[in-house]
Amino acid sequence: MNANRNTGANVKSTTLGCLEKFCAAARRSTGLADFGDPYYRTGLRILLRSLRREAQLTFIGRMLLGRSIATAVEQRLMIQHLRRTEPQIFKGRLMPPVIITGMPRSGTTFLHRLLAADPAMRAPVLNELLEPVPRGSDWRRRWLDLRLKCELAVMRLFNRGLDARHFTRGEEPEECMFALAISFRTVLPWTLAPVHSYLAWLSTADRRQKYREYRDILCLLQRRDQERRLLLKAPDHLGGVAELLAAVPEALIVVCRRDPVVALTSLNSLLDGVHKVTSRASDRAALGQSNLAFYAAETGRYLSAYATWRGHILEVDYETLTRQPLEVARRVCERLGLAIESGLARRFQEFIANNPKDKHGRHLYSPSDYAQTAEGLRRNLAHYG
Repeated sequence: MNANRNTGANVKSTTLGCLEKFCAAARRSTGLADFGDPYYRTGLRILLRSLRREAQLTFIGRMLLGRSIATAVEQRLMIQHLRRTEPQIFKGRLMPPVIITGMPRSGTTFLHRLLAADPAMRAPVLNELLEPVPRGSDWRRRWLDLRLKCELAVMRLFNRGLDARHFTRGEEPEECMFALAISFRTVLPWTLAPVHSYLAWLSTADRRQKYREYRDILCLLQRRDQERRLLLKAPDHLGGVAELLAAVPEALIVVCRRDPVVALTSLNSLLDGVHKVTSRASDRAALGQSNLAFYAAETGRYLSAYATWRGHILEVDYETLTRQPLEVARRVCERLGLAIESGLARRFQEFIANNPKDKHGRHLYSPSDYAQTAEGLRRNLAHYG
């Protein structure tokens, strides 16, 4: 028994040591010391423990996860520095943003990039979301952009079907969960590696402070262009809609709804491809079980939020989105009190014509690949069907 207690103490000490290493490196890199509210340390500690015990990261996995964590803790320091030195940034009026969410693989990316064709909306790109507070010189910025480009190219090289599953480039609109990495309460680490215990913890983690910080991030993003409405998206928000709207009540939340069995199986396939590159512990059955447990809880949380906040939420059916995307765009604009003029309609139609389904390749998947059945999934997700 004593041996077990000592082992546990050593594990905890090692985990905290890793956490302090990341924080110390961020202090040296930025010259700053205040990380703000310490709530983030719980998620970071659990993530680091999960990475060490479960993930068995490859070289590519260590590179991606290490950079993600390092960037997030640096951004915490820099955002907190701005809160102290330029508090007016976070106190001004926030133009009501449009925030798209839903289960992963439910059409959120297509709708996000379709609406981004509207010049009155601004959808931040991946490079910007990774660093809401940009650092250093133009030379450093170019170096960081090149590094991201190389990392994405490596992922595509080792995961040949990645573009067919989710097309990602540094200069393309992307999910705002990348900016929320500072909270260590997002699914981002799970999308990169099989951190099962972190995902299980995240399912029940408190999200209120995460969304208070999200509002600050929106203020930082809006500062770059005060005239255009922010357009954001992340399936990561689905289970946090209530907390999001409590922090950003100005927002219009657009929720894409798709058959949850199809959406979940498609997500299994997407993450399976990534995990095989980043981890030596990739396990399809375990992946399917973790995703099912997490999204059964997330969809339940969303339905509870919808009952309270339905006046702030517009639901979009996936089949309607794929068959009548222009009509869906009209509905979003009408909800904002805007009309689609002929020039904007042409922009939308051009995007639709240039982005047909399966443009980057066909994505095939089956529940049986993950030791699941459509019937079993439907029973577990019946509340969201």
